[in-house]
Amino acid sequence: MLLGFGACLWAVGAGAQEVKAKAEAEGQMVFYAAFNANDSKTLIDGFKQLYPKIDATFYRATDAQLMERILTEGRAGRNLWDVVMSTSFYGHNLKKRGVLAVYDSPERKFYREGYKDPQGTWTSIYTNYAAFGFNTRSVAKSSIPKAHTDLLKPEWKGNLGIDSRAYEWFGTLVKALGDEPGLRYMRELAKQVQLRNGRTILAQLVAAGEFKGALTAYSQTFEQMKPAGAPVDWVYLDPVFANIHPMGLSAKAPHPNAGKLFIDFVLSKRGQELVRGMNRIPDRTDTPPEQARFIQGIKPAFAPIEVLEEFERYAKTFHDIFGGR
Repeated sequence: MLLGFGACLWAVGAGAQEVKAKAEAEGQMVFYAAFNANDSKTLIDGFKQLYPKIDATFYRATDAQLMERILTEGRAGRNLWDVVMSTSFYGHNLKKRGVLAVYDSPERKFYREGYKDPQGTWTSIYTNYAAFGFNTRSVAKSSIPKAHTDLLKPEWKGNLGIDSRAYEWFGTLVKALGDEPGLRYMRELAKQVQLRNGRTILAQLVAAGEFKGALTAYSQTFEQMKPAGAPVDWVYLDPVFANIHPMGLSAKAPHPNAGKLFIDFVLSKRGQELVRGMNRIPDRTDTPPEQARFIQGIKPAFAPIEVLEEFERYAKTFHDIFGGR
């Protein structure tokens, strides 16, 4: 038994060394990233420290821009990228279109169900959790909501903000609450809220006192405002919308082994510690966020396949209920 176990470990180690050797022979790796340039560079620099023989570069854009670029390059037969990181809707569509390869990284065992594709095409590297943020000067402790239904009380009417394009949040909560009860709740909530364009803007408006509170913005956004003295705090209202950020390997990667090595690095404890250092909430189970409350005791609700497949219908229903465009 011990001999067999040792042979197994040797095989795993030999496999990893073979990937590394092939990756270094490829000599390059291109990362398409749907987050800011500083964070993209942080991951690339961390990777280069471990693998200096690989010339790793990145291109960053919004998730929608990345999707368009990938599809345009694909139509032209130009396979320029190796690894992509996007958001749940676009990650789903890249998989659906066959753009992502199956790669079951050995690091994936440290990621829970919901944070990785069962078929092995992607793994989420960090998650934004939608919180209820509130102005601590205008909301008494006794008025802090404990459930979504608390926001239907008269005191919140006209004093709540939500993002004007929170389609995944909307669809995910409707499904989590049950179709009919969920839509009924949203229709009542619409009588209470005002729309604003952008989650960061929402958090800023709460801090400025324009709203007593806001849904759809993320917990770490409110948390990052506190050191500057912003009068804000936040709570989670279950179920909590979890906006994952899938990373996957191109099915036509020009440098597939270097791409695999980069994915292994970002999913590793070392890579996830870099993600945590970006004021983000890493998804690896043995790399907790800076504050335990970011993930403690919550019931994460991931966008269901139905919502991702029928995105336009949910977006239309959102606007039918809440108005705005």
